Amino acid sequence: MTMEEALDARLRALATRVRRLRRDRDLSQADLADRAGVSRSVIAELERSRLAQGSPRPTRNITLDTLFRLAEAMGVHPAELLDDRDR
Repeated sequence: MTMEEALDARLRALATRVRRLRRDRDLSQADLADRAGVSRSVIAELERSRLAQGSPRPTRNITLDTLFRLAEAMGVHPAELLDDRDR
């Protein structure tokens, strides 16, 4: 696996985790965006990156600021969003 492929896999895993946690909390993308102080398009773009391998990479990478905001908004530690041991 190339570095690029590994990064893509991690981004997809992060996107899947965010979507699962959001849905577990019965939040819409707009609800999560409001709680996190980001735009809904940030959430939508992140979740789109969870598509099957070979899907286009998101137009921007998630920032640490956004990662921390999402974690806080969903009541989890930021490491929970990055933990890919369940893959």
